[in-house]
Amino acid sequence: MYCFFKKYKLLLICFLIVVLAITILDFLFPLPTDKPYSKVILAKDGSLLGAYLSRDHKWRMKTKFSEVSPELIKALIEKEDKLFWYHQGINPLSIARAFYNNLLSGKRTSGASTITMQLARMSEPAERTYFNKLKEIFRALQFELHFSKKEILEKYLSILPYGGNIEGVKSASLIYFNRHPFNLSLAQSVTLAIIPNNPNNLRLDKSVNDLLRKRNYWLNKFYNESVFDDNDLKDALSEELTSERYEIANKTPHFCNYVSKNYSENDITTTLDLKFQKIAEKLLSNYVNRASAKGVTNGAILVIDNKTSTVVCYCGSADFYNKENSGQVNGITAIRSPGSTLKPALYALAFDNGVLTPKMKLLDIPTELEGYEPVNYDEYFRGEVTAEFALVNSLNVPAVRLLKKVGLEDFINLLVRSDFNVINKNRKKLGLSMILGGCGVQMQQLVKLFSCFANKGNIRNLCFRYQDTTKNQSINLFSVASAYLISQILSSNERPDYPNELLSMTKSPKIAWKTGTSYGKKDAWCIGYNPRYTIGVWLGNFDGKGSPHLSGAEMAVPLLFELFNSIDYSTEKQWFERPKTLYKREVCNETGLLPTENCKDKTLDYAIRDISPMQYCDLFKEIYVNESETIQYCMQCLPNQGYKLKLYPIYDPELTLWVKRNSGLIPLPPPHNPDCTAKYSDDGPKIISPSKDYEYFIEENSNQEIALQAASPSNIKNHFWYINNNFYKKISSGEKVFFKPKKGQVKISCMDDNGRETTIFITVKNY
Repeated sequence: MYCFFKKYKLLLICFLIVVLAITILDFLFPLPTDKPYSKVILAKDGSLLGAYLSRDHKWRMKTKFSEVSPELIKALIEKEDKLFWYHQGINPLSIARAFYNNLLSGKRTSGASTITMQLARMSEPAERTYFNKLKEIFRALQFELHFSKKEILEKYLSILPYGGNIEGVKSASLIYFNRHPFNLSLAQSVTLAIIPNNPNNLRLDKSVNDLLRKRNYWLNKFYNESVFDDNDLKDALSEELTSERYEIANKTPHFCNYVSKNYSENDITTTLDLKFQKIAEKLLSNYVNRASAKGVTNGAILVIDNKTSTVVCYCGSADFYNKENSGQVNGITAIRSPGSTLKPALYALAFDNGVLTPKMKLLDIPTELEGYEPVNYDEYFRGEVTAEFALVNSLNVPAVRLLKKVGLEDFINLLVRSDFNVINKNRKKLGLSMILGGCGVQMQQLVKLFSCFANKGNIRNLCFRYQDTTKNQSINLFSVASAYLISQILSSNERPDYPNELLSMTKSPKIAWKTGTSYGKKDAWCIGYNPRYTIGVWLGNFDGKGSPHLSGAEMAVPLLFELFNSIDYSTEKQWFERPKTLYKREVCNETGLLPTENCKDKTLDYAIRDISPMQYCDLFKEIYVNESETIQYCMQCLPNQGYKLKLYPIYDPELTLWVKRNSGLIPLPPPHNPDCTAKYSDDGPKIISPSKDYEYFIEENSNQEIALQAASPSNIKNHFWYINNNFYKKISSGEKVFFKPKKGQVKISCMDDNGRETTIFITVKNY
């Protein structure tokens, strides 16, 4: 060993010095960063959806070894560097031979560059001098030090010049041959191996004569050297070479633009199903063409897979290239009024908060809340309806009253947890009208929200890449019982927005869905789901123009059913399972509350265990009346004889007032004994207007007035109004009177003729 070291001491020292020098130089002069690559968007099956120029305006697509045909790799190595797999970046014999030939001829005849050295030169282009050749050699050694042969070849394949702004074999293959580089023929592979030697003069999109001669020269050379199969080479020689330049595919521009903007990597394999995407695009385009006669020029569709929250179809408009109808506007991310599409979330929250069950009754009567007076879409009032009827018929008044009861702030917080960022931004400006569309949302937020009902109340972010599904954590928005109740209610076929053309069909897809129509009929929505998919549909005009036909029921529902029929039609598929926390119970049909012995008409209703209200029905009350049932008695004026007990339904004063004014068909107890002088101690009149603790803005020096109105049971005949403790007026129960307010806090009291009193405070401000 000692003899060996002594014999080769100088050689070993030189070797160590070289290694140390390379190590130091590698630290002092690190490799240049990769050139910026084009961003490439792929469908879930790997097919190209779209691509974008790199930051330096090149078609330069990062290329993987597995993406390139073996023939192209073999042709490049045979042509450029036969010893590529064996050397460490440089070929000393080739360099020495080239240096000798250059000196002998007095000019540069050969560079002796390996593929690794070519990569170094392309990474840092510079004038060809001996100094730069030494630098190129150093960089080649660096590349070999840091990367495997396969990685070096991938970098090389990604930046080979192909003329103009085309770099890399993937870009060249798509632009010159309109095919993926793995699917190139032998003739095409050899062609792409030749062009980088003289990319500006051998461009396939200019003249093919010189390139054809070069190609055939190398094909014959490969034939003589038996590089490829003889028959394959003969076929390649006979293959035509035409001058072409194809456009890079842009199959889903809205989707690609969104993904490109939100993800930074170069190659993005998405979750988009190109087969379903084409179906959705065709259905949307045809549908909008038919609807154009009704003043509807655009639409959008979003489909997600409920199991993974992955985006399956994404149509931002009916035609991206239709400039006349603003096709480049993305309807999926555009901020629009949601109409009534937020109502299911409100009812689900009410179920979970224990304030509502499907059969419980809600008032549908003229209402004034905090200065806001909602009306139903059909401008009719129904008096009293069940919660499920109100939701499936999308009644506005019950929804606004329910939002007031549940709490505006709590509902906004629920939506903020679902990432409704525009609502969060404007939350201080929002009022009760938001449940009817008085706010801004995006389609992708609505679809995400509805998918929650299909996922047992759990909500997750939409996934555009499959790799995100494993780290996509869900949050619980609703209970599984509440989600099931919403699905049951919204899947009912007995509803006004059910498509007429499906009524005669023996089979139709079972889905749950909710429509929405914005104020002024500018947006028509329908969001639907089944256990597999959630689909959002929007129809409208991007210029904001309304149409009398732009309602969710008329315009959006038919397209939703077309989509489910085409993408996931099956009436035999299992529906959502009823959770164990949900049970059926008997309730009073009049109120939806637990029945008492006085409740004769009963029905079954769902209830959430340990959450739903356990309140007993108190609608029917036993009242003392005389034998002729014309006078009511209280305990203080009950006579010794000549009376009896009778059951009467005592409805909410507001409902009683409305029924009396409209139909009068309501069973009322007789008036109280006029000779009774007892003062009642229970609740006073219910003040309907004005709203308590509300700020009223009155134009200064104007004659604006505020309405006074209260509701009381039928036995109350008169109301006595007081303003700031001063008597104002006596009017009949339920009647309306006006007063002119003064600036500041105003105390308003209403007393009935039984001495019961209610007081509220309002604030009046001038503007």
